[in-house]
Amino acid sequence: MEDIHRKEQNENEVKTLNKTDKQEQGKQKAQQKQEKKGVKPPKKKSFFSLVNWKWVVTAALSSLVISIILSLLSSEVLSIVPIVAAVLILFAFVFIGIIFDIIGLSVATANEKPFNSMAAQKIKAGKTGLALIRKADQVSSFCNDVIGDICGVVSGSAAATVALRLAMIMGIGSLWVNLILCGLVSAITVGGKAIGKAVGLNYSIEVVTLVAKIVSIFSRDPKKKKGKKKNDKEKKEQKAEDSAAKNEQK
Repeated sequence: MEDIHRKEQNENEVKTLNKTDKQEQGKQKAQQKQEKKGVKPPKKKSFFSLVNWKWVVTAALSSLVISIILSLLSSEVLSIVPIVAAVLILFAFVFIGIIFDIIGLSVATANEKPFNSMAAQKIKAGKTGLALIRKADQVSSFCNDVIGDICGVVSGSAAATVALRLAMIMGIGSLWVNLILCGLVSAITVGGKAIGKAVGLNYSIEVVTLVAKIVSIFSRDPKKKKGKKKNDKEKKEQKAEDSAAKNEQK
């Protein structure tokens, strides 16, 4: 009985080995067929295909135009307004750059899940937040690079203009006033952006929600536009029918 049991075990082991051998042979044959057909592994995307060159060109041109206009306006305005207003305008540029740096980082790091649930509940800010997150590369580039860099350039030129006016008022050498004011502006900018990095990373959902609510106020729903157009067409058709009916009665 023991010999029979051992024979059965040996036969089962041989069968399993034969099955594994056949499976391996089948895999090898399939690989050989693919090699003969010339099937190649998928290629990685090149660097040039990953970059949105249209957006790069538009961002560069828009930053060029906006920076020139703001630099001219700031230099002209800061030389006319009172010195207190000039200082406030200078630091307004600094704080605008910090705020947009927070927005750009928050959009780049925010998660889509809370905005998906808001969009499912048909909340307009949820759809706007999703649109911002799905275009995070463009939004962060606009906020951090376009607005942030422009504010940095404009605040530098504005600081020079304000420093010259302060030196004339106080009767001090303009060099020292320029150095102190430009150093103060750069310190506030760097320190504010360092604080903004912590805010953008830890409160990204709250920041994007607030921005989405503000943007959704100024944006219109395309479905509503289509509904208004349909209603306008229906009203025009009704007016035409009413006028035709009146003409027939006459």
